[in-house]
Amino acid sequence: MIKNLPTIDDELIVKLRKASENRGLWFFYLMKEAHEKGYDIEDFARKAIREVGHSNRPKYPDTDDLKVFVEHFMDDINRRLFEMELVSLDENEAKIDFHYCPMCGMWTQLTEDQEFLEKICDIAMDVDRGLFDTYDCFEFSLGKTICQGNDTCEIRMRKVNGKKEG
Repeated sequence: MIKNLPTIDDELIVKLRKASENRGLWFFYLMKEAHEKGYDIEDFARKAIREVGHSNRPKYPDTDDLKVFVEHFMDDINRRLFEMELVSLDENEAKIDFHYCPMCGMWTQLTEDQEFLEKICDIAMDVDRGLFDTYDCFEFSLGKTICQGNDTCEIRMRKVNGKKEG
């Protein structure tokens, strides 16, 4: 059972969540239609979604300092929108938990298909993977997610030395 209940309800955040829910609606129906037509949604969607992440790069600092990056990643709006919690941060690793996801909130209104929810959630996270593609010094990993029925989405960032593989 997915638990995904917001606790922050100020007017700006509610409006921004509605916009995220709308993106989630579009994404859900595109993925659903492609799946129903027999397309491998992993194959066709991942590259495109990752490109969205690449295009987000100008919004972030040109830095190799993980603390500076996290400060921008967790700006006040994003922190409240996703109810982010900074679990830990040092110069080499950041652990951030999201306690709410507007897109997941929309998706769970549209289907109870757990496998499909988990798949489209992971594909949607390619936005963040794409952003991290643009940094040679940072790696991104996704742990447990709300769409899997967990209380949080575990976002992990790690500083790396040298060129990343892949």
